[in-house]
Amino acid sequence: MKHKPWPLIVIAALHFLAPFGNIVSNSLLLNVSVFTYTQAFLESGEWSKIFIFIFAPILGGVLIYICKKWSYYLYLSLMLAPLFYTYVYWTLHPSLKLGLYLFVVYPTNLLVVIYFMLPQVRQVYFDPRLRWWESKPRFKFDFETEITSGDQKTTGEIKNISEDGLFIESDLQMKKLDVLDINFNFMDQAYPLKGQVVYSKNSNNRIGYGIMLIKNKNTNENLKKLIHTLSEQGLIIQSRLPSAEDSFSAWLKRLIRQKKGLLPEK
Repeated sequence: MKHKPWPLIVIAALHFLAPFGNIVSNSLLLNVSVFTYTQAFLESGEWSKIFIFIFAPILGGVLIYICKKWSYYLYLSLMLAPLFYTYVYWTLHPSLKLGLYLFVVYPTNLLVVIYFMLPQVRQVYFDPRLRWWESKPRFKFDFETEITSGDQKTTGEIKNISEDGLFIESDLQMKKLDVLDINFNFMDQAYPLKGQVVYSKNSNNRIGYGIMLIKNKNTNENLKKLIHTLSEQGLIIQSRLPSAEDSFSAWLKRLIRQKKGLLPEK
């Protein structure tokens, strides 16, 4: 994915608007103006209630937007707080209006939780390879390199490179998490790099390996110079950059016309 999936961005935005919705709905339940309810609510000193109905939705939106494994679990845990609080309050102060409110809120929250538990959605949070927007720009770089993995040594071809990693084609058999040394020379500069295999796939009748670089201060500086040179040569891989087809308007049209885009696309 070239940027954060639009469904997640929209849901995160709705979470940021949720505190206003909570204030409006509660003021309607109590038959008071929004201003009167807001003033009384903030001056009540009930910090647990203020957190649950004001800050928890905003925090939930932030957790959705972060798109990390830990934020996924924390978000699902956070979703339980307002449901539990409202249910306990209803059991202590039962009323028809509050019951109807729960009848609307509970299914809505349940649908959101179910949505985030779908494999296509969960995978965005669990698989960093899908989150291209987190990656540094990648550049074409057809260059031969020496590869050493354990007691095995051979040559391979670097097909593309970024500040974070590179993609190599080689006949050397390697496994995920294998650590290897990569050595090549470019424009009279030696690049002794160390990396870890994060994935492999068949590529041009050879095996292609995605390598995450293990960097130090020296390699950082050298890589930045190399990337700067490749950038000046216009070798950035355009297919990995967002295009007009990835815009919000294009996503919305696809959602309305083709009923596609509700789930994150790879």
